[in-house]
Parts: sequence; structure tokens; C-alpha cells
Amino acid sequence: MELNIRPVYLNGKRRYRWKYIGDDTKPKSITKNTYKECKEKAEEKIQEVGFTKFDSQEVTLNEAYESFYKRLKYKIREGVIEVGHARDYGSFYTNHILPYFSNVDIRKIGEQEINGFVKYLTDKLFSNDLKAKTIRKIFNTLSAILQNQVDPPNRKIKRNICKDANWMTMVVTSRTKPERIDFDYWNMDLMKKIIHNIPRYKVQLICKILLECALRPSEARCLTLDDLLNFDPSSNLPPIIDINKSVKSGTKKIGDPKTDNGFRQLVISNDLRDEINKYVKTLPKDQNYLFLDKTNSPIRLEAIIRGIDKSLNKLDLTLPIKRKGYFFRHYTASFWAYTSKYKNAIDLAKALGDKSIDFVQDNYIALYLKSEKEVENVDYQNKHFNWK
Repeated sequence: MELNIRPVYLNGKRRYRWKYIGDDTKPKSITKNTYKECKEKAEEKIQEVGFTKFDSQEVTLNEAYESFYKRLKYKIREGVIEVGHARDYGSFYTNHILPYFSNVDIRKIGEQEINGFVKYLTDKLFSNDLKAKTIRKIFNTLSAILQNQVDPPNRKIKRNICKDANWMTMVVTSRTKPERIDFDYWNMDLMKKIIHNIPRYKVQLICKILLECALRPSEARCLTLDDLLNFDPSSNLPPIIDINKSVKSGTKKIGDPKTDNGFRQLVISNDLRDEINKYVKTLPKDQNYLFLDKTNSPIRLEAIIRGIDKSLNKLDLTLPIKRKGYFFRHYTASFWAYTSKYKNAIDLAKALGDKSIDFVQDNYIALYLKSEKEVENVDYQNKHFNWK
């Protein structure tokens, strides 16, 4: 039996976890300090409850998806998966997987059927109906549905055919790069002008943090006073923002960052430190979170986007990317590569909290990298992010 043991981060420390569904159909898990310990306990549990037995009765694709979706709902309630991701699974299944396979018995999905599905997806790519990233997600959705029938307590199939070979090689390697940002036009002065024309000061400040640190909005929305390090102006140490959590998409729940690299510390300019310090003095004494709405929940992404929209309308500007909430992150990631703050994809990916080295290489480093590297310290931030 394949053991799907994953690393998890609890209070910043790496642990290993094996998840399974118990006889009561409720999700359970085993978490240990090392992979070896977790594997040993998982194998003991398998022997204890007899997970090696198979139930070979027919299971239609719709039944398999319904079982998979029940597990998704558990994960949503536990904050393990975001609502938006669950919707994506449903869309991929309804619009692509089910139409191709029909309501087939999943035991009949073999190598020939998967080969045909890969060709179907690849044709969609070459005809520009779907992007490579979307195609990978569709294939991974099918794999997740089948894996759910491999895992206990279902155990309807012995193996997940999607994991037997590198089916998606031809798709994964077919990528298109975005257009370069024209820094002569979209310069730092224009970025600051966009932010300064946002009506609400709270949204202005969070956008300054998004721009200077290239954060995901979900990371900036749940920043706390505890995340502000070396913020005493008399300190000889550079001011730092500690990124260690994230608001889960479509919810008000706060959990770990999106990726393992999401735990990171970023140096900011003295100007931004001073502005945050001034803002903190206006907060209620018992408030730890920097940006709360009227319900004492993290400020909503929609509020940030509304502020950006109002500024863009006032300035008669149209952003070069669709995801407005992520524009400042994308801009600064590109700017860091353009100014050679980070010389390779690994360092830039770490600063962005991104696990995909290939994505960073293709979308930032390859497009913008120059030969010389500037020093990564507060002097870089003070030079490029002067807010006065």
C-alpha cells in the first residue's frame, strides 16, 4: 500500500503526517517528528485495522467523485484546503473529466484510457483552448479522485494509474511566458502614485507592504504586531517583517503560508517602518492584528481591490495583469529580477515564498535578470522604496 506521508510545519518546525479515514468515516492522522517514525506508526495502523483488504465492487466515476468531494468538505471545515480550490476541482471534473470518460467504472480506467485523456488535453493545449497550467490541474484532479479510491476506507482499486508514469511530460514542458513589464512606463513613481490615490489609508498602507515585500494579499492581511521585528528606530538592526501565516482563500481562517518557503523574513525600508509605527499608534491597545475590518476579521481582499480600482479609475490606468490584488507582488518580483536583487531563481523563489523554481525562472529571472547583483539589505530597500 502506498503511504502518502507529507511534511507539515507546526509552530515553524518540520513534522511528518500521514492522513487516513477511520472506520467511522472521519478523517484522522498520525504526526511524528521524523519520516521514519511516521512511516512505522502508519504501517502499524494499517496492520491493526486491516487496510490492506480490497472491496472490488463496481464504482462509477460519479460515485468516486462524490466520495472524493466528501473528503474535500472535511478538509474545508478543518481549514486544510481553500474553498476556491474545491470549486476548481468541481469545475475540472464537470467540464473535462466526466465529459471525456462518461460515467465509467473506474476499474476500467487503464493505461490506454489515460493515454487517450492525455492526448485529449494536449490537443486542447495546442489549439489554445486551455493553458498548460490548467491542463496539469485537470489531470491532477483525476489523479486525486482515483487516489481517494486507493486510500482507506474505500480501497476499491489497488493503484492509482495516474501515478504510474510521467504522463504529463509533453504538457508540463509547454509553457508560455508573460509579457515583460515596461519599467520605463510602470516605474516606481507611478506605483507610488497609484497607492497614494487609494482613498482609505489602511488600504494604502497594506498596498505599500504588498509592493515593498512582494507579499501575497493573504499574507499581508493577517500581519500582527508580533511580526514586526527590529521596529525600534534606535535599533542598529534592519527592520524586518516576519511572514508565518496566511488567510485561507474564501474563508476567515488563518493557517500556515501557502508553501513551505512561505515562512520567511523580509527586510523593509526605514520609511515603511516609520509609517507602520505611526499607524500602530492609532490601533486599539488590545488589537494585535494590523488590518481588521468592522467585524474584527482580517481585511477582505475585495476591500483592497476596490481601493486599487478607485485609484486606477481616477488616474485613467489599466493594469497589465488581470489579478489586481496580485499586481504589486508580480511587479516587485519582476523589479527584483530587473534590478538583480536576486541572481538566481532559488533565492528569488525563497524571497517570494514560492516553491516552484521553474515558474520563477521562466516568469522573472529569464525575462529580467541582469549581470550584476545588488546587496540584499536595508540599503537596497531604502534606495528603491522611498515613501517620503
